[in-house]
Amino acid sequence: MPLIIAATDFSDVAANAVNYACQLADAHHARVIIVHSFMLPVMFSDVPMPASLITDAQADSEAQMNSLKNEMMIRFPDLSISGEVIYGDIIDVLEGFKEDDMDPWMVVVGNSSLEENNSWSDSILIDAFKALKYPVLAVPPGASYKPLHRICFAMDNKPDGYGLAVRQLKDIILQLSIELHVLNIQSETGKQDIGGIEEHFKDIFSSLNPTYHFVNVTSKIDDAILEFIEKNDIDWLVVMPRKHSF
Repeated sequence: MPLIIAATDFSDVAANAVNYACQLADAHHARVIIVHSFMLPVMFSDVPMPASLITDAQADSEAQMNSLKNEMMIRFPDLSISGEVIYGDIIDVLEGFKEDDMDPWMVVVGNSSLEENNSWSDSILIDAFKALKYPVLAVPPGASYKPLHRICFAMDNKPDGYGLAVRQLKDIILQLSIELHVLNIQSETGKQDIGGIEEHFKDIFSSLNPTYHFVNVTSKIDDAILEFIEKNDIDWLVVMPRKHSF
């Protein structure tokens, strides 16, 4: 049974992402572990930090975890849900997380700097994208789950470093039984076709019968991606970290 890790800092945005993760797991016969990490602020003093501070922080986090977990169990009575409160940096915690020697199917994170009571910065989400060896599903504020039909992989047609990530993407598509659309946006003029796609991608995706799209733009590439998503009713956008920003 696939395992989904839902990371939370107990903000409203994160709670919505946990709910999304549970809906996704319920629809596709997966398990959910809700994970929260906590750290105490660094203090420079000759006086040692009282041990009770860590104990109190953990007790408070566990109380919030139990409340959130119980709420999800009421909403999803047939779903296997557990919770973990771990001391440490959230990226380190997620990076080393395994259960029964099984890697998570994906990590679900809700994030937005627009949410006033969100303790995570946008940089944590970017760090998760870059550092984790598992797929990361970012759930925007207010996003609600709906049955999935189409997934779009926006790629730069350069396979170097994509091996593991592309194989994980293939596994997700097979598990979800959804359409794959591969989008390649070029800033140069000229028409490109399937013949221009790297053989590495064509070989891995051949059994999925993807639809390839080639778009030449003079505007910003991210604007072109958003326009494509809206026109083609895409449910999930897949991007892979490079040296450029998102």
